[in-house]
Amino acid sequence: MTTHDDKKQNNNNTTPVQDEDDEQLLLVEDDELILLEDDEIISLVEEDDEIISLVEEDDNQPLQIKPWKIMIVDDDLAVHQATKLALKNFVFDGKPILLLEAFSGLEAKQLILENPDLAFILLDVVMETNDAGLNVVRYIREELNNRRIQIILRTGQPGEAPEEYVIRHYEINDYRTKVELTRQRLITSTISALRAYRNVIAVEEQTKELTKTLKSLQQTQLQLIQTEKMSSLGKMIAGIAHEINNPITFISGNIDYAREYVRDLLELIDLYQQNLSPPVAAIEDKLQDLDLDFLCQDLEKLFDSMETGSDRISKIVLGLRNFSRLDEAQMKQVNIHEGLENTLLILQHRLIANGSYPEIAIVKNYGKLPLVNCYANQINQVFLEIFTNAIDVLTTSKDVGKDPTIFITTEMKDSETVRVSIADNGIGMSENICQGVFDPFFTTKPVGEGTGLGLSISYQIITEQHKGQLQCISQLGKGTEFIIDIPI
Repeated sequence: MTTHDDKKQNNNNTTPVQDEDDEQLLLVEDDELILLEDDEIISLVEEDDEIISLVEEDDNQPLQIKPWKIMIVDDDLAVHQATKLALKNFVFDGKPILLLEAFSGLEAKQLILENPDLAFILLDVVMETNDAGLNVVRYIREELNNRRIQIILRTGQPGEAPEEYVIRHYEINDYRTKVELTRQRLITSTISALRAYRNVIAVEEQTKELTKTLKSLQQTQLQLIQTEKMSSLGKMIAGIAHEINNPITFISGNIDYAREYVRDLLELIDLYQQNLSPPVAAIEDKLQDLDLDFLCQDLEKLFDSMETGSDRISKIVLGLRNFSRLDEAQMKQVNIHEGLENTLLILQHRLIANGSYPEIAIVKNYGKLPLVNCYANQINQVFLEIFTNAIDVLTTSKDVGKDPTIFITTEMKDSETVRVSIADNGIGMSENICQGVFDPFFTTKPVGEGTGLGLSISYQIITEQHKGQLQCISQLGKGTEFIIDIPI
């Protein structure tokens, strides 16, 4: 370890170094820098505060201007004093400087942590150890991974850290001996370092903006794709509903006529039985084979069943058309329960048991709700996404119990807000996953099975389009609940 006294023993010479404009010079005496002006030593007594502002008091100086932060790291007090005096009242790009001081590598590291906006460092090499300054460089570049701070190494003992070796192996911006740093050169180096720092910050900000813009464009692109898919789904559903509607209307419209015609035929048969008694043997045998009494009773039940089935298909068609809502691009008064029922109708085939999983039960607890002013097709899209995710969990996880269930609860949160809760008794999610479910491109599904946009788009629909709230509440082993709040 080289001490301050060791440095004096190594160099007892006094070397004046004049700057280019002959105004001031730095006197190198025993490796100490002393600023001279008009052949007289200027008093270098300063306050002992660690952070010293070099900005003169000026009532016209805007207080909101953030100064450049510069750090002097050197174990020699004279170097600190000379540097402060040389940079007194220095201004670059309309901003003053704020000088921070450290007298060892350890102090420098602490100040760097406390000042992440530090612009550059004037760093001595030999301090508490012969490579203390180089350790600070490694700390900045490797441990903190900081490429913003500009580092100028300056040493009074270049033999301890040869220039070529340091430049090759340490990521610094400049290497100077203390003899070289006249006032003018110090100012030149300061300007160059601050300009480089400013450019790095500008590039980082531009990179952030470009990254943000790219992410926004990607999100918009996938949202358009998702919206187009929903639009295509709506058109397909509307087309299917239209095609089914025509024949079912024909069938349901003719059931009453068929019932009436069959009744007339049965009355005719009854008249024949009354007036042609006893019937011939062939007719008697046929009546026994047909079991005419049973046929007459069952025909009526058959027509009732056909009418019930026809009505059911008509309701399904109506539900499909209501779900698509292609003709409702504007806000209108909507029955939330109707939207839930229509969405469940679309997913009915996935609720039925098969060889892989049991039937998914739907438990409804519908409260009394007023009509809600909303975009019906968008709200249905949100319902579809949440129901689909719940069904995916209940049908793909081996840890789901024997009674997979989706619980739907509707109520008035307050006098102005409708609340819809859709919960499942699946495996639930960890807190970290739950916090990320609304982020664009976030998905827990395998690659190729999920885009990570469904819930993100749902969140935007509820929060941005309808000024409501969408929450996810989940706990591992206890299922997941989505809560939708929509202003009336």
